[in-house]
Amino acid sequence: MSIVVTRIDERLIHGQVAYSWSVAYQVTEFIVIDDGVANDPSQLLLLSMAVPSGKRHAILSVEDAVKYFDEQSDLEKTLIVVKSPRVLLSLIEKGIILLSINVGGMYYKEGKQEISKTVFMDEEDKAVFLKIRDHGIPCEIRTSPNDKSINLFTKI
Repeated sequence: MSIVVTRIDERLIHGQVAYSWSVAYQVTEFIVIDDGVANDPSQLLLLSMAVPSGKRHAILSVEDAVKYFDEQSDLEKTLIVVKSPRVLLSLIEKGIILLSINVGGMYYKEGKQEISKTVFMDEEDKAVFLKIRDHGIPCEIRTSPNDKSINLFTKI
């Protein structure tokens, strides 16, 4: 598997991710990594329906994702999508190599401050991103593939 996009988007797979990103990066496989969603039959069904026809997909817990990545070949062009940077830090700490991270949608909740129109963070989120930066992984804010890339670290 070749990871072509690693994206944080609280909505996981939706029209923009399913089509814009998959076309721009010629994605052949979607991997959703979320412990809660992986154990929720309703969410599994809904997310599976959002995947474009002809594309592979898996909805996995963090532990299952690590095993999955270890077993896959490089034939697929994979888009990983998660709700939170904590999931990606966990993967990184378990040895999964991510070349870059796209932050598209971390939405407003009480206690979070606006970083961009679609990205809101609290101090814990910022601390997680700084740990990711310590691993040498660039992070960008970009809602769609056609948007200008903004270095996340200049905003936190």
